[in-house]
Order: sequence, then C-alpha cells, then structure tokens
Amino acid sequence: MSTLSFKTLGLVVLTTILLSSKLFAEPVPLSEYFIEHWTDQHGLPHNSVNSIRQTPDGYLWFATWEGVVRFNGREFTRFGSDTVDTLNDSGIRALTVTPEGELLAAGSRGAFSRYSDNQWQPMPHIDARINYILQDRQQNIWLATNSQGLFRIDSDNKIRHFTTSEGLPTLTIETLHEDNLGNLWVGTASGLVRVSRNMLTLIRDIPAVPVISIAEDQSGKLVIGAEAGLYRGQGDTFSAFYPDILNNGISQLMADDQGALWVGTARGELFRITEQNIDQVGPKQGLPDSRIKALYQDNEKSLWIGTNSGLVRLRTANFSTISTQQGLPSDYVRSVLSTHDGSILAGTSHGLARIQGNQAEPVPLPLAETALPSILSLAQQGDNILIGTHQHGLLLLGPDNQLQQFSVAQGLPSNQVRAVIQQENGTIWAGTAQGLSRISSQGTRHYNQSNGLLDDYVMALAQDPSGNIWIGTESGAAIYMQGTIQTLTLDHLDNTRSVYGFYAGKDGEYMWLATDRGLVRYRYHDQSLSMIGLQQGFPIQKLFQVVEDNKQNLWLTSNMGIVRMPLQQAHGIADGIIEKADVRVFSSGEGMLSHQANGTSGPAVTKDQSGNILIATAKGVARVNPDHIKELSDFSVPVVLERLEVDGQALPVTNSLELPADTRRIQFRFAGLGYILPDAIEYHTRLEGFDSNWVARGNVPVAEYTNLSPGKYQFQVKASYPGAEQTTNHPMLNVKMRVTPYFWQRTEVIASAILLALLMLIAFVRAREHVLRAHARELREQVQVQTQEIQQQARLFEQQAMQDPLTGLANRRSFDNYLKQLSHNPTQYTGYFLAIIDIDNFKLVNDRWSHDVGDRAIHAVASVIAHNCREGDHAARWGGEEFSLVMPGVDVHKASEICERIRQQIQAADYSHLGFGLTLTVSIGLSGSVALDDYRRLLIEADKALYHAKSSGRNSVRIWKSPPTPTPIGSKSA
Repeated sequence: MSTLSFKTLGLVVLTTILLSSKLFAEPVPLSEYFIEHWTDQHGLPHNSVNSIRQTPDGYLWFATWEGVVRFNGREFTRFGSDTVDTLNDSGIRALTVTPEGELLAAGSRGAFSRYSDNQWQPMPHIDARINYILQDRQQNIWLATNSQGLFRIDSDNKIRHFTTSEGLPTLTIETLHEDNLGNLWVGTASGLVRVSRNMLTLIRDIPAVPVISIAEDQSGKLVIGAEAGLYRGQGDTFSAFYPDILNNGISQLMADDQGALWVGTARGELFRITEQNIDQVGPKQGLPDSRIKALYQDNEKSLWIGTNSGLVRLRTANFSTISTQQGLPSDYVRSVLSTHDGSILAGTSHGLARIQGNQAEPVPLPLAETALPSILSLAQQGDNILIGTHQHGLLLLGPDNQLQQFSVAQGLPSNQVRAVIQQENGTIWAGTAQGLSRISSQGTRHYNQSNGLLDDYVMALAQDPSGNIWIGTESGAAIYMQGTIQTLTLDHLDNTRSVYGFYAGKDGEYMWLATDRGLVRYRYHDQSLSMIGLQQGFPIQKLFQVVEDNKQNLWLTSNMGIVRMPLQQAHGIADGIIEKADVRVFSSGEGMLSHQANGTSGPAVTKDQSGNILIATAKGVARVNPDHIKELSDFSVPVVLERLEVDGQALPVTNSLELPADTRRIQFRFAGLGYILPDAIEYHTRLEGFDSNWVARGNVPVAEYTNLSPGKYQFQVKASYPGAEQTTNHPMLNVKMRVTPYFWQRTEVIASAILLALLMLIAFVRAREHVLRAHARELREQVQVQTQEIQQQARLFEQQAMQDPLTGLANRRSFDNYLKQLSHNPTQYTGYFLAIIDIDNFKLVNDRWSHDVGDRAIHAVASVIAHNCREGDHAARWGGEEFSLVMPGVDVHKASEICERIRQQIQAADYSHLGFGLTLTVSIGLSGSVALDDYRRLLIEADKALYHAKSSGRNSVRIWKSPPTPTPIGSKSA
C-alpha cells in the first residue's frame, strides 16, 4: 500500500472517530423529554409563575401574583402579604438568591423582603413595581422597576436612583444581567443599556424595543432576548442570532450547565440552541399555549418553566412515550410487536399503527366495517402480520396489504382474539374468549374445557424451543404437545390462577410465566415450578408479561409500574439461594404518561432491534433503553426540617432545641428535597442518645418521640432515593436537643432520695409483714371473684378477636369459622348463598381524598351491608375494601334481590360529607351451594363472579354459573 493510501486511510479513520464523537455528544431530542404540569389545581396559588429560583438548602421557589411559593416536591407553601408582615403586596414579580444563600423577593407596590434562617426580613422600600432583582459582585442590590427607572442599594442601604437624566432611554426596566467582566446590562422597554462605573451607554445595535431577558453563552458572548428577536455579541457590537427562526416575541433566556442556550417565547415555544443544532418543543408537544415567563435549571438538571398557565418541568427521563401526539390513532395500547423490518407495530383501541423512530402512523386495514378495529394481539410469520381484534376476529395482513379475515362466520368460537401465534409450518393458533382454535391446512380444531383446557378464556400463547404451544388462561396454563393438551395447575403456588404471559428463556431450559400472584419459573428437566411473589419480597403481585433485555435483566409489566429484575436474581430466588427480591420499579415520574401496562392480551411488551424495551400502556407506548437507565441512587437528596411540634404545639424551626423537663411528645416533620420522584424518597432517622442504630422510616417523613429522659440528644435524618448507598458524607439533617431535668432528677437529689428510700423500705417491710397476714384471708376471698372477672374478660377478648374494629362487622376469622360451621351442619338450612362485595376503584378514593376518607367510606359501605342483613345472615369485612355476606336459607332470586338492593343503595348514597365529589359503587360476585359440602369451591366461584363483575365494567352483581360465564344481575355505570 502506498504512503498516500495510508494517509487517506488515516484521514478516514480520524474523520470517523470525530464524527462518532460528535454524534455521541448529541443531546437528547426535546421530543423525548418528559413534560409535567402544575397549576392551581395542584396547589399553586396562581397560575402565572413569574420567576423561579432554588436556594442552597434545596427548596424551589416560585414568584406568583399571589405570593412567594416554596416547593418541596410534594407540597406548595405560600408566603403572601397576609402571612408575611414585610411584604406589603402578594404580587411577586422577581426572585434572586444571593451568594450567601439568602432569597430576595420583590414585586408590586415595592414589596421587597429577604428570607434567611426561616425568617422574612424587611428590605428598603421602593415605591414602584419591581420587575427584576440582581446582587452584583460588590454586594450592591439592583432593582429594575416598571415605571421608576433603576435603583441601586449598597451594603449600607444607601439608595441611588438612575433615571432618563442619567442616560436611561425609558423608566421601564425589564431585566438585568452582570457579565463576567463586572458590567451591568440593563434591558429596558426601549433597548439595551450597559452600566460601567456608574456610566450608562445605550447599545445602538439593539433596536429600541423591549429587551426582556439577557443571558451569557458558553463562549462569554451576551445573548439578548427582545420582542424583535434574538441578538448576540460583545462590547457594543451585536447582530441578529437565528433571525430566520427567532425573529420576534422572545420572552425568556437561560444558559444551562451543559452550554446549551434555552429560549422561551411569548407563544409558548421553547428552543434549545447547542453547537450542533437548534431544537424546539411547544404546545403541540405538550407545553402550555402561553407566554414563557421564567426558565430555571435545578440541581437535578431538570428545566423548570414558568408560564401564564402554570408551572412546567421538562427533563430527560428513563422512559419516553409515543402517544397520539406522535401519531398513534389512540393512546390506549394493548399490544406491541417488533417486526422484521425494524419497525414497531402498536395495536390500539382505534386501529393499528406503525412506529418508526419517534413517530407513528396508522396502518390502514381494508375492512368492510367503517369502525376502526380494537386490536388485542399481534404476531408475525414471514411477511404476514396476524392481528387479533376485539370484535372483528382474526385478521391476516399480507405484504401486498391484502387482508384475510377469520371470524365466527369462518368457524372461530369468538371474535375476541386475545392471543395469536403462527408456526413455521403455517399453523395458526388463536386464543379467544371462548377457547383456543388451531387453524391449519387440515381445517380448524377447537379446544376448551370440554377437551383439555382449564378455562375457555385464553389470554396468552407462546411456542417453546421444542415446538410445544403454551396456553395461558384464567384458571392456569396448558401445554399442547404432540397432539395432546397437558394442564398445568398452579393453585399450590400461593393460590395462583390466571396466566397472562410467557417468556421462554434464551437457554431453552426454562419457561417464565407472568401470573396473578407473581412470576413463576417452570424448569423443563424436572418439570418443577417455583414462585417469585409477595412472600419472596416482590413488590407487585399481578404481572402481565415478561421480556429479557440485552443485559440479562427481566422486565415485567403490571398495572402498578414496570419492574426490572436481574435474571440471575430471579433464578437465585427460584432455586432458594436468595431469600428476598431486590428490584427496581419504574412508575409515575419516570417518563411514562401512565405506568398502567395492559394485560390479558399481547404481546404487551417487546424488544426492538436496538435493544429498547417497548410496553403497551393505557396512555401510549412506553419505551426505555436499558443501557441508558439513570439510577435514582446517582442523585443526592438534601433533607430539611419543615415542622417541629412539642406536646402538640408548633415551635419555630431551628437546629438547636431546649426543652423543659415536663415535655411528653416531640414530633419532627422533615422533607427530602428531591424532585424527580419525591414520593419514592426513603428516610432514615437516628436520635443519638436514644437510638442505637438508624431507623428506617420508608417514605414517611415523620418521627416522634415520647417521654424522653433528661439529657442531650441529636436528631439526625438522611434522605435518599431507593437503592442509594448510605455513606458518611450523605446529606444529613442535624438538630441538637436538650431535655432539662426536674430538680429531683439532679444527682445530689437522687442520692439523698435513695438513702431515704432505704430507711423507709426497712420500716415498710416490717409493717408489711403484719398487713400481709391480716389480708391473707381477704385475698383468698377475692381470688374467686377475680377468677370470675378474668373468665368474663376472656370471653370479651374472644368476641373482639372476631370483630373488625373499623366497621363493627365480623372479621375474616369470624367469617371462616361461620362458613365452616355452616358447611358442617347441612341439616340446619337447605342451602345458602355467598356474596363477595368489593368497592370499585377504591385506590382512587385513597389517592384523591386520603386514607382517612377511605376508612370512612369503608365504614359507610359496611353500614349499608349491615342494614340489609336478615336475621341469620352473616356479614363480614373480608379485608381491605372487600366484604362477604353469607345468606342461609335463600334461593337464587332472594340472594340476587338482597345483593342488588345493597348495590343500588351504595350507589345512591350521598358521600359528600366524606369528600367533595365522592361517589361509591360496588361489584358483587354471588355463588350458591345446596349440598353444603365444599365451601372452598363456593369461595372460588364467588371470587370468579366478582372478577367478571369487575372486568365487565364494575358496579354490577354477577352470579357464578359454570360453565360458561357468570350471569349479570344488574349494573349501572358509576
């Protein structure tokens, strides 16, 4: 090879490396950022957020027209003129944080105050609306006012006033900025002014229009945001910056710590300018269609945006979501499939879509029906796409867009196809709501309970490396092998029943089953089954689907989030080597619009050719790159003391506390100031002098101590995201505390008291001997009386043990005893019915109105049930929001009438005294027995009926009739 060739090759290699480095450095597109909103509906006192700052303790502060707002990630705390004496108006326009960590707030009518050490302190009054505050390097405070010009307050509180006579083009000042040379730049309503050594210079290169914001880019150049556009320059020389794109309505600028320039506009558009490109996000992507008034980057690198329509946070997240905003025909997605051409098919409630990159487009399906089909399941074999629908049966879409339909008319047992696969020999397996169909060149054959399946409702299908077909139903799994069906019951594994998904391990030695009680592993060589569920420390009970990423992690979907679990850990638990699961649950705040993954059809999770995991959720397709996961443990969480109560009285928050000797109860309320997932923050506390070790508080930010002995203590708190390692340099809250002794608790008083007590003890012992003999007879007489009282008390305790303390109904233990007794005395009644009653959407009650309202709602429902009980009926609280009702000596019509009356009364009741807008409905599963010989089966049937009541819309009564399906009695949408 010639020297020139070597040089050419070297240049190509170098160019490739440089291009690769540049590509690697490309920022995440704004379209993949996670957007969150807060308004007055979430606790803000006003929707206009004028300024944003973060103090060194970690609090975020917002300026609104109804006061200064402090945010800890969960709650907003307002400071206004009605609560802060030093603020003469609640309209706050400007915030700044001084180098000393103090917060300055100013706004309407000269409202101006300093916040330091949990106290508001007055500042010199300026009789004008203050638009902006800046403290320069010489500790001078500059105030930009709306109609009174520019003010400077020095360290001695001397005020100097700059007006048009000093060179200002107007008395309306919009913004201020101090550059790296110490020059002060003043944005006015009529152009830009530089202040240097008290000399004012008007910059002629900037038009005489309002200059709203000023920033300094990574190169040290100033960027000027004006109503006429964006300008950049140095000294007195400026020129238009991106004039073709940013030529008017600039409302806010910010340079982040990565060198990117953020530009907000009056139209609600946000631009990011980097060395590589300019990117944009706006109302079409989820930002409010409102003026951007403030931009701020917090300590966790999130971008906070203040608008006239509330507060917005924009940040990178572990997940991104493809929804209707990116082209999906519907946000409700039931199935996702990675195709051979590298695209992703998404089955939605309004048709099929193809996802390529960050965009989606509908896939037309040439059906005779005008309504778009609701897609339940997808599969691919060769160039054919198999589509299972909710009402249109099974569709076979060919490469030429030809569509073949299999429905009830062509021999399917049901048009509801929840699972489908096609074998290499062309055989199609379709799992429907009425059984399994095998479609081949020899015809169609059906399988259901009559010929091998445990249940007709088929929800999952998979083919293992040996060619066997795995079938998941509501009552267990089955395996089709060599022409026969072998059932696989799972009842012995924590009463597991429903199987929602399968994953055949890459090694071909295992099959993983996602079930209603956790993750089950089936090992081929010994046909053993192992459970990973709640008892093994798994945080979620019901799992829908499983997939393995390229890093040997299992990803499991559920209604309560997405779980990542190392495959090695899963095998360790299944083998009994590891006792407890240690997994990561991804939920709200991780970038998903909804963490509710969909099940009972599929595949609901898939892996694309790049290794990304895609999940079908209730709001679009969630996507995560396992290689780019940001662990929460990477973020440090500062912790602050927010409230201090002593014997029920609130005290000023302090880090040094002196308490009197008669102190009975001390309560600390604290907050970890992490904003990514504030509800996931975990707390550890220790009271030195009382606790020997750190106490894990979970996510409860409260610690309470009672009756502390006199002495010195130190209360300490550490806050962290899950998985963070607790180290000695971890941010910590420290509060020193001293409980003073009573006078008699002093050392000299105690010594004297001990000596006196010894003398008195001797005298007492002698006197006591006489008294004991005198009372011996009396004691013997009292023994009999006390024995009777103890027996009576024991009976009372036994009664309490059988009663639920919240509702006053019988508890689960009482119910079990009663049902057993009823089954063992068949001559007492000719038959009985069992109803299981469940409050619909009860988690929403707790989440929206609080757990206290939830408890009172449970009590209200229990009262309705008790009111409808006949003599001899047995009502009990089954557990949580579930109740049971045993009705002996009734027929199906009478039992149905009682249950329907209960359902209607609960729905019609007024719960407004519990919570505004609160309504309650219940779903009821009913099953009856005449033989009275198998109460366990009766429970199972009632539970099945309840499941169908819940899955078919809730607020209904279902009677179990087997086979084929429960019978609806009555229902009405809540």
